Amino acid sequence: MLSETHRNITINHSTLNYTIWPGGKKIMLCFHGFGLDHTSFKIVWENLKETHTIYSFDLPYHGSSKFPRNEKSLRANDWLAFMNQFLTEEKIDCFEAMGYSMGGKYAMISAQLFPDRISHLHLIAPDGITTHFSYQFSTYPFLFRKLFKTQIKHPWFFKALVKTLSSLNIMNNYSLKFAESQMDTEFKRAQVYHSWVNLRHFLPQLNKLASQINERKTPVTFYLGKHDRVINAKEIQPLRTKIPHSRLTLMESGHARLLEAVAKSCHK
Repeated sequence: MLSETHRNITINHSTLNYTIWPGGKKIMLCFHGFGLDHTSFKIVWENLKETHTIYSFDLPYHGSSKFPRNEKSLRANDWLAFMNQFLTEEKIDCFEAMGYSMGGKYAMISAQLFPDRISHLHLIAPDGITTHFSYQFSTYPFLFRKLFKTQIKHPWFFKALVKTLSSLNIMNNYSLKFAESQMDTEFKRAQVYHSWVNLRHFLPQLNKLASQINERKTPVTFYLGKHDRVINAKEIQPLRTKIPHSRLTLMESGHARLLEAVAKSCHK
């Protein structure tokens, strides 16, 4: 029977939940993709439990974590407060970090904040390296943020945005369909709005991160799906080219099943 422990950290009316799956002595912190939760990494634990103990988080606006639904953006210093308390309470001195898609931002920022504690950075089709025009358009200008918020109950703005991006060939059809699938209910649209708007300034400092990694020779592995039409090799180049010793592993997978493919390869 799976033995797991659920815990949380509350700071300034925000609560970050995480689950612990016990195993080996190595520690891995896991950060899921959009629309998912901590359970995404159960398959990783199943393949690594002989060597690793997994700490899997419910990221802001996902799972059981509770964050204010306002216009305030989460900053790296906010995440530092959560991670400092987490590492202190769990008595963790050294850890690996694994981030999938949206969770890649959390993994990179955690590595950036704790350069002397990160022992291996695993980035699975990571978001946060390349900032897309559609993301900037929807989250940065105040007027467009207000328009974007109306789509929670009245999704006309999002549909118009999708049509515009399609006509201008700014996003490919697969990416547009993927985005639409994440916006087909009011709950999902609210989740998208707050995940984007409240994280609009939550991005790694690529030059600083790369410099820290290179100085310490911290292992970095990128995982991409050969059939992934959401995040491809071009998307990760701004960071990968700055880290000469990083590794790239290509999996026979698309975006949605990539985490599962990586997990199954872990024990090989």
